[in-house]
Amino acid sequence: MPPLGSARTVRTVGLLLGLVITIALGVMVLQDRAARVEAARKQSLTLATGVDRLLMYELRNLERALTGIAADGDTFFRTAPAQAPALLSEAVAGVVSRHPELESIVLFDARGRALTRGASDPTLPSWIASAPKTARPLVFGPLQRTHDRAWVVPVALRSRSGGWLVARLRTSEFERMVAGLDAGREGSVTVLDRRGVVLARNGAGVYIGRRVPLPAALPLQGGTATLEMTSELDRITREATFSAASGYPVVVAAGIGLREALAPWAMYAGTAVAGILLYWLGLLFFLRRMAGAEAAREVMVDELQANADWLHQAQLAARTGVWRLASDETHVRASEHTAAMFGFPPVSGLIPIDRFFESMHPEDRARVETEFAQASESGAPFKSELRIILPDGEIRWIVSRGALVADRHGEERMTGTIVDITERHEAMARIERAESQFRELFERNPLPFWVFDIETLAFLAVNTAAIRDYGYSREEFLAMTILEVRPADDADEVRESVRAIQGEDHGDRVWAHLTRDGRRMDVRVHSSRIEFAGRAARLVLAEDVTGQVAYERDLAWRATHDATTGMLTVPALVEQLDALQDADPRPAYAIAYVQLRGLELVAPTLGRRAGEIILRAAAKRFGWIGQTYGFAAYLPAESFVIVALDPMQRDAMVASLVRATATPVEGDGGTHPLEAWIGLAEGPHNGEGAEQVIGNAALAALQARRDNEQVVQFDATMAAKASGRLALAGRLRHAVERREFELVFQTIQHVTDGRVVSMEALLRWRQADGSFIPPMQFIPLCEESGLIVPLGEWVLEEAARSHGVLASAGRGDISIAVNVSAMQFLSDTLPQSLRALRTAHGLPRGALHVELTESVVLRRPEAARAVMSELRADGACISIDDFGTGFSSMAYLKDLPLDYLKVDRAFVADVHHDERNASICRALIALGHGLGLKIIAEGVECAEELAWLRMHGCDQAQGYHLGRPAPLAEVLASMPQSAPSGEAISIQRHKTLGGRRRT
Repeated sequence: MPPLGSARTVRTVGLLLGLVITIALGVMVLQDRAARVEAARKQSLTLATGVDRLLMYELRNLERALTGIAADGDTFFRTAPAQAPALLSEAVAGVVSRHPELESIVLFDARGRALTRGASDPTLPSWIASAPKTARPLVFGPLQRTHDRAWVVPVALRSRSGGWLVARLRTSEFERMVAGLDAGREGSVTVLDRRGVVLARNGAGVYIGRRVPLPAALPLQGGTATLEMTSELDRITREATFSAASGYPVVVAAGIGLREALAPWAMYAGTAVAGILLYWLGLLFFLRRMAGAEAAREVMVDELQANADWLHQAQLAARTGVWRLASDETHVRASEHTAAMFGFPPVSGLIPIDRFFESMHPEDRARVETEFAQASESGAPFKSELRIILPDGEIRWIVSRGALVADRHGEERMTGTIVDITERHEAMARIERAESQFRELFERNPLPFWVFDIETLAFLAVNTAAIRDYGYSREEFLAMTILEVRPADDADEVRESVRAIQGEDHGDRVWAHLTRDGRRMDVRVHSSRIEFAGRAARLVLAEDVTGQVAYERDLAWRATHDATTGMLTVPALVEQLDALQDADPRPAYAIAYVQLRGLELVAPTLGRRAGEIILRAAAKRFGWIGQTYGFAAYLPAESFVIVALDPMQRDAMVASLVRATATPVEGDGGTHPLEAWIGLAEGPHNGEGAEQVIGNAALAALQARRDNEQVVQFDATMAAKASGRLALAGRLRHAVERREFELVFQTIQHVTDGRVVSMEALLRWRQADGSFIPPMQFIPLCEESGLIVPLGEWVLEEAARSHGVLASAGRGDISIAVNVSAMQFLSDTLPQSLRALRTAHGLPRGALHVELTESVVLRRPEAARAVMSELRADGACISIDDFGTGFSSMAYLKDLPLDYLKVDRAFVADVHHDERNASICRALIALGHGLGLKIIAEGVECAEELAWLRMHGCDQAQGYHLGRPAPLAEVLASMPQSAPSGEAISIQRHKTLGGRRRT
């Protein structure tokens, strides 16, 4: 124990250290509180600005939509004022139907009168005038209730005509944005307008409509403001951030509850106080123990002196000696046994200390001298193991111990003992050599090795490879059992396996093991029974075969699943359904065969990665439906098979499929619509297998595609029709290769003077008996099989050749146009093909004319615009065919490089006495002329229709009244020999619309 002076030093140091610790902990507690408050402030700022950014995107999209509608409205009122309200109302209805967050959109004049469908709002001028002004053009009105008690906020945009386009936006859209945000139990995220009215609040819809004051520090034109405040809504104090950086008239307030944010700090502060108290109590206890130790030390010295004689006898028996450093510190008083052990004469007395050091082994001497000097100077106990060399050269091991002991005169001297430990050291060396050899084999093994107790299953030893592969430290391993590296549900199996092992060796079984980070490994275990530290144990070698097992599992998975979608393959689904039927014959199940539309065009136009993203998104939806009702499988490249094991759930499954295909999916190229044909079949019946039932559903899907219906139920007649279509498809392929097709032409005339200004080429497939197969039968087969591309190339070639015939007949100024399919138009080869034909046939600019349907243009607007611009640059004229039958987008129409709009015959029929058709035709003629385009009316079949078109300014017309389709020679023979008008003559490929008489 330390002397009295040392005890005083320890006491002083302990007091000073306690003060330093107390002050340091106090500073750290205060700094921690400040840091937690700052973290709450930053979290509120992140939440507020994040939701504000989402609001900006939502409102910016709304602004763009309203701007587009306003622009369409200006166009309608400028080009067709009488039909403008109806046209604009239809456009608005389409937008509202696609955006559930919108209650309605109504166009008002400056006094609040409704110009489109919707009630007038006489309060509009007043709330427009009083609304806060921001950098954005949108104006928010007062919060309103709908008839179903839902909240909406009017959002107004001023049109160029001075009116106001007002959209009633559901506040549930704002609630969706803030729902689920992690603001803590006492935190909140609130959306307000610039008046401070609550529009949405996470987890508390009851506050909607309440008005709260906004902070004066919030900039009027946008920005953020952060402050500590108590909410007037729930009286909770928070670190709150108000963000209005979007520039729109909305403010996002996000607050983090201070009491909740500082709860961990309170625990931390309490822990610090408790630690300081423990330190001071421990120091007091230690000082009292020091005082008691001093008293005990004096008692110990007395006992040593009283038992000196007994100790001398004990030294002789135990090969132990004693020594004491003399007062001059250059000699050592050694007992006779101590002298004998060093090889000196066995006489008790003073021996120079240098002789002791000289007898030590050279490798130990310097170390022992240093340790002895340090112990003498510091008063600390001395202990050292060393070797001595006897005069005869023998080396002995001794251990020397010493301490400062006061003699009878109170003088402290280093006093100690030496013990001969040679035999013990040699025994330990033998044991260490054996252990070293075992450790070398154990530790250096590249595979995980461990030893575990058979009774307790506790780890007794592990090697470095086990530590490396499993991630536990050696200390963690030795505190665990083997159950902790196995899945929890394997515990009983592990115990049973240990009990069942009778022999010495056991191996070649694969088990599942878990690493420290939860990673699962497949391990082949080899073990042997051993005795370890006197306990029955097993030595285990663990061979990681995860890769091999994973490879085998992957092979098995790939044999039954599609790699791209992760869904079952159809053969695997057939096997499962047949197995279910064999195991338990059950009532018929229902199968839906879903064939996606247009998916094959995604990869060529947007790239393979975009196609895979869209395919996986569709597979995820159909896979969820399959899990709900039974099974789902994928059939490359665009079909899915969904099974409802309970036929009674068929209708519910179909409804789910319709909903899944109604929502577009997000891809690299934007949103992509999921259009699908769905075929239904039930089975098995009369010994059918699952493969036949799926085939029946596929036939129904094919029928749905042909009839352009979304869902079709299989019936027996479809199989017969499919056989016929299959035979027709085989003949069609040969017909394309042998070029068995021909073109006939129908004239197009100028409405005012009846001059022939263009033609239309129609495709015919002549049979050996002179009859024709209707185009509506073979054109869809061409599109399904991909033959439409080579057939389209042939039509282009024939059109170019026909222009040469026209030129030879003196009508070389007539151009020939081709209506291109979607697959051919969206490929990269159309412009190059037309340029090659111009070169090969010497065609002048404008000799070829391309017609497109609205659906082709709107499927990929940007790609279509680029191809159309390239075609126009090469001299081709472009028209939109069957205009008005699809969804006509004014925004795209005004930017497209067009020459003609062709009005579909459905609107031309009976136009002279059908007022609805007449209104539509007048609007379309006015719209086309307003955009600088010429109008061609299709399907004119009587003189009254032609007269009406002439009176209302239509440019050109075609139909049975003006001329039936005929071979080119007959058309040329029937044409007057007067000079052509200079108008472009268009020759177009057969339209695939069923029921059109000009086909």
